[in-house]
Amino acid sequence: MRGFHRYLALGAGLAAAFPLGAQGLAITTPQASMKFGVLFQPQYEAIGNQTLDGTTQNLYMRRMRLYILGNVGDKWEYWIDTDSPNMGKANADGTRNGMGPNGNLILQDAYITYKFTPNLKLDAGLTLMPLAHHNFQGATSLLGVDYSPYAFLSSAGLGNNVGRDTGLLLRGFAWNHLDFRLGVSEGKRAKEVTGQAIPTNNHVASNNAMRVSGRLQWNFFDLESTANAYYAGTYFGTKKIFSIGAGHDQQDDYKATAFDIFLDWPVGNDSVTFQADHWDWDGGTWIPTLTKRKNLFSEAGYRFGATNLMPYVRYEFQRPDVETTAVPKEDRLGGGLAWWIKGHTSNLKVQYLRIKPTAPGVSLNDYNQVNIQFQFFYL
Repeated sequence: MRGFHRYLALGAGLAAAFPLGAQGLAITTPQASMKFGVLFQPQYEAIGNQTLDGTTQNLYMRRMRLYILGNVGDKWEYWIDTDSPNMGKANADGTRNGMGPNGNLILQDAYITYKFTPNLKLDAGLTLMPLAHHNFQGATSLLGVDYSPYAFLSSAGLGNNVGRDTGLLLRGFAWNHLDFRLGVSEGKRAKEVTGQAIPTNNHVASNNAMRVSGRLQWNFFDLESTANAYYAGTYFGTKKIFSIGAGHDQQDDYKATAFDIFLDWPVGNDSVTFQADHWDWDGGTWIPTLTKRKNLFSEAGYRFGATNLMPYVRYEFQRPDVETTAVPKEDRLGGGLAWWIKGHTSNLKVQYLRIKPTAPGVSLNDYNQVNIQFQFFYL
């Protein structure tokens, strides 16, 4: 019996040190904490093509993430998460992404946070840079299936991974209504150039200026969050949120400007959610592949509290200054149905989009995109 009591005491100690419940798995001490979480998004996709016949079908893991976060003392916080995006999805040559011995595990976010006050924090490391509301939404709490394809158009040219960059991000709140974010980051680095005809053109790598990003959001009623670095795509009417925001991102002669509006409002036991985000992109000579264009993303949904079902509609467009096959004028219209089984912890979404690209002098196909995604998120 003595041995049994020892095992019982050991089990009680482990349970206290590693509590597993609604808030996830955590290690806590008087001076620090560490919390663990996971995200799984298995997904089916059927999508056509603007120039080719037929439909591509994939059954793959859209995201598979591991989270580690916590605090050290009262002033320091940290956040780390990995991802294996699009694991198993077919590439253009027919090979499967992320399969085989090398895999595709990446470091998605990794930053430490110094908390000056509860309403003023400084992040340092690899994190999202501010622009539009949709850019700063967490992938775990989107309303529909995935982000707009127009949300992170500068990432490739700046050498980023879906809007992330290494640098500093100051974020905070003022007057119980203003949400502000200011980032300074690495951005694109210049190549080494020697032997130019004009000596002043000689420079070394990393000689160019930093990338600067900023965003302001005015919340007319409740703040979205005073603790989380990311916004949600829907709050299920748990708050009364109506906000307008604007952001700007620039390095050298590349610049992007965004404006957005977001609404999440309770209607009895139901709730309604709406947002619209508009971007003006201009890569300049710094990102020559990012030609001038305007893009819009919008969505609206109504959640029925009795069933946790939310039908929603979605409309997006692209309006380039110069329309080409690679960058056509484009409209995306459709919608879907989200079943919030347990909010953002577990849900099932079915989405359909009709995509209509046009460009002068070429014949492009209108095509369909269908996605079915299940999410399991535990943090």
